[in-house]
Amino acid sequence: MSQEQKKQARRKPQKSTRQTVPDASQNAEKKRSTLRRTRGSGGKTAAQVIVSIALVGVVGYACYQMYQSFTPIEQELDTGTLSVMSATENTEPATEATVYENISVENTQVYAGNLILVNNDYGYTENNTDEITSIYSYKTDHEVTSYYVSGSEIGLRLEPLEALTEMLDDFYVATGHDDIIILSGYRTNEQQQELYDEDLEQTGLDYSERVSVPGYSEHETGYALDVSIYQDGYVMDYDSTGDYDWIDQNCAKYGYILRYTEEKTDVTGIQAEEWHYRYVGESHATYIMDNDLCLEEYITLLENYTSDNHLKITNWDGEVYEVYYVPADTSADTTYVLVPSNQSYTISGNNVDGFIVTVDTGEIQTYEEASSEDDADDAEDDTTDDAEEGTAIADEADSAEDDAQAEPEA
Repeated sequence: MSQEQKKQARRKPQKSTRQTVPDASQNAEKKRSTLRRTRGSGGKTAAQVIVSIALVGVVGYACYQMYQSFTPIEQELDTGTLSVMSATENTEPATEATVYENISVENTQVYAGNLILVNNDYGYTENNTDEITSIYSYKTDHEVTSYYVSGSEIGLRLEPLEALTEMLDDFYVATGHDDIIILSGYRTNEQQQELYDEDLEQTGLDYSERVSVPGYSEHETGYALDVSIYQDGYVMDYDSTGDYDWIDQNCAKYGYILRYTEEKTDVTGIQAEEWHYRYVGESHATYIMDNDLCLEEYITLLENYTSDNHLKITNWDGEVYEVYYVPADTSADTTYVLVPSNQSYTISGNNVDGFIVTVDTGEIQTYEEASSEDDADDAEDDTTDDAEEGTAIADEADSAEDDAQAEPEA
């Protein structure tokens, strides 16, 4: 062998660059191998996996459609409801319940407040005199020109004074009269004694028929006043007729009542005084005037209404009040009075034996409600009239039957 042939024999053979094409039997074997790897340990085929994925998709879509069909609560909350309901169901707002609590009130307060009853049987116990305000000073400070006052010493408690001014301002607007004059208001016990003694001296009697006994006069309370007419420098008699009848017809709107009338003389023990007005507060004045009562009758009436049974009063402006009586606890120095903790209220003594609670319910009676109540009252009156008429007819029939039986037979 030549030297060149030996070199070529020692060289490594070169790899072929041609790709080997497998035959059909090799391809089949590869597919079977791939299929075995796809089945894995669970033994599922690729087709089964695909079917499972499809089922999951179908179920998910169905759940999504069901969710879309529901009405979320949040959407209903936007419309003001608290749960899923139609717009016509239970749309009335809930009424806040009244919450009551006991408060301790000094028994001395039985003798204080705008509802104290002072007459020949119940004397006045002086209290809170710092509330007395000069009418003249008040008129000057507030530039009031709708009425006069006869002296700078005449005063009232501030609450009735403000109400009086509002009433006489409106009286002037309604009638053009600015000639009402306040002749008398608050009196001290000493001033009342002087008036009483003067009357005895003038009449020669042992007792006065025109001036209350000192200590038993409403003027000592600071809630009462006398009016007259002042024209051309003269004070003239006041009888609340003509244009001045406006005051009697409207005084309750400002908390005042005509205290002494001819019809109630036997109850009040005081002769009629058309010039004497007493402040009791709007709701009470409205009820007293509407029901033709005097203050004595009203105080007695209120004792029928307790903390469990309120007297409901609709004020002239439709505002609804509830009133009830709480007897004073005579075994202690204080009385526990039940009052609403979430409503406005006032407490007044009655100067007799207890307290009167007046609650502002915050409610307003509508015209329709008032008309319904009037219709109900009219129906009740008609029923009563019909019953009385029926009784009268029955009595007549019984009488006729008796007459017929008394007649001799022919």
